[in-house]
Amino acid sequence: MKKKVSAGTVAAVVSVLALALAAYAAFFRPAGAAMPLRGVRILLAGDSRSSMDYSFYQEILERKTGATVLVDGASGRKAAYNASDEYFGRIAADGHDFSLWLVGGNDDGSAGTVGTFSPDSVLAQQGEAAVEETDLARDYEGNTFIQAVDHIMRKYKSLFYDPAKNASGHVPRMIFCTDLPQQRDSADSPWSQRENWERKRLAILECCEKNRIPCLDLYTLCGFDMSFEPMYHEPTDTKTDNGIFYMDGLHPNARGIDLITNFEVAAMKQYKLGAQD
Repeated sequence: MKKKVSAGTVAAVVSVLALALAAYAAFFRPAGAAMPLRGVRILLAGDSRSSMDYSFYQEILERKTGATVLVDGASGRKAAYNASDEYFGRIAADGHDFSLWLVGGNDDGSAGTVGTFSPDSVLAQQGEAAVEETDLARDYEGNTFIQAVDHIMRKYKSLFYDPAKNASGHVPRMIFCTDLPQQRDSADSPWSQRENWERKRLAILECCEKNRIPCLDLYTLCGFDMSFEPMYHEPTDTKTDNGIFYMDGLHPNARGIDLITNFEVAAMKQYKLGAQD
């Protein structure tokens, strides 16, 4: 059966071609060129990949943009934690203009754990059960990956899409990234299965369409080939770089972040807010 892609999905995903051209053009920007997002505050949200465990993410993004980058990733946490009142209490204190969300690194995406909001979705065709929205008036109580992602988006909009609530004086822009591939322990691990990576990607795309949130499809744009990357094994080593674009099969290294941030900068420039050229 030919899969249908709705107009909303196309609108929700930031243009792949435009981003690719802008991202790769960043490699050729002359030294001393104006910082494209000077004066902007960018929040990195999600799990350990967006934490100070890997401080080069902040350093590379600040160098490319001239922005102030706030780091608030929660190491070892699933998307359900990112949806919690506790996590939103952490990020609420950080006035920001953009938030870049990379969640799901600790969710394995196994069949039956992801869910869908539509009985007609690709995820439903793959056997994922249709679920209901969570109650924003209560702390997160869902049990599927898609409910956690959706709760994050709806909660963020309810708290931040009001100029009076943002310290910078205007509404911030949330940009949600699709999760990246990873591999842990062995090829047989659920973390190492392509179908699980792609299931999480579909859930994020569905939530972005549902909530009208710009989606940066890093899974597709970066095209990381895990056959050239190491397997992640505990305990985490935050210093040793064993791969091409990954430190350890889970966390991108500086080369991986360099590519990722090219796409993020291109996306933010499309939604530029309050920056000085």
